[in-house]
Parts: sequence; structure tokens; C-alpha cells
Amino acid sequence: MSHRPPPIRFVSTVFLLSGGLALATAPPALAELLINPQGWRFPNIVTSAKEAIRVSDRTPLIPGKETITKGYRKADGTRFMTYEIEGKIFGVEIDTDGKPPFEFSIMDTDGDGKFETKIIHGPENTDRAYVPQWVIDYYYSVHPNLKKPSTEARPTSPSLTTANQPPGTAGDAAQGKKEPPPPEVADRPNP
Repeated sequence: MSHRPPPIRFVSTVFLLSGGLALATAPPALAELLINPQGWRFPNIVTSAKEAIRVSDRTPLIPGKETITKGYRKADGTRFMTYEIEGKIFGVEIDTDGKPPFEFSIMDTDGDGKFETKIIHGPENTDRAYVPQWVIDYYYSVHPNLKKPSTEARPTSPSLTTANQPPGTAGDAAQGKKEPPPPEVADRPNP
């Protein structure tokens, strides 16, 4: 059996320099990000019981209630919810112990069909799945009669990063700026 290296982990920490000392401050409660270029395992919708369907407004960049949320329960009691716009699923929240809250989300942040970003939810953070730009672009491609908002009107990126985070970390991944993974990560099989 071959050994697979762990996924890439991003944890945000802010350091302040005061009189030559580096002090760790308590950053805002941010989610931990795990990046797996091969994609995280998507739950099996076919063998799960559908429990709920809701429509909600998850982005101000698309008018009205645009996101369809579908809730499912697996035979072992675990639950998950999919998020989709115009038939494109971009995020899934997963509850592994069968009771609230959801422990993590997986997201397809670039529209390649791989859910490469895992957002670990913690009791103190409010970070959750967001609507990636590729979904918004797709929405306007199938609705050419609607005027796409200008780039100036776009809200700030989700709070999955801090302003002091160095380049090449979770901040770049959350904003769609991906660097190629190291060869030892890229060659791993899909979990």
C-alpha cells in the first residue's frame, strides 16, 4: 500500500511587530482550508434520501433568489447539502455525525468539476461556501438579456483570508489565483 502525503493545509495567523518582538494575535475566526488538486470525494446523491429543497439568495451579483439548496441524508445518518445555480453544483456542506452543525464544505472554486477546496467549519468561524465567480459568469452566459454587474460593483472576497496573509496561501486560492501544486501533491490519486 502506498503512502499518500496529506493535503495542503492553510491556517491563517497574523503577526504584529512591536519593539522588535513578533507577537501572535488572535485573528478573526477563519476557517481552515485544505486544498486537494485531485478533488475531494463528492457524496453519493443517488443512494441518499432527499430531505429538503430551498431557494435562497447567496450572492448580490445575481438578481433575486438564485441558489437551489438540496438537503440529503445517507443511510448511515450523515447529512449533506448541495448548492447549485443554473444546474451547476459549486458547493456541498457535509455533516458527518448526523447532527448539526455541518463540519465542513467542499467547493469547486474554478469550474473544472473537481471539488478541490475543503473548508473546515469551527465553532468560532462564520466562513462557509460562497458563490465562485465562474458560477456567476455561467449564469450571465445563459441569461444574456440580463446586464452583468461591473467589476466595481462586486463585493469583497469572502473572509477566508486575512489582509496580512502572504502570497501563495489560502487567500490566493480563495480568490481563484492558483499556483501549480508541487509534483508530490499533483501525482497523488483522488481520495
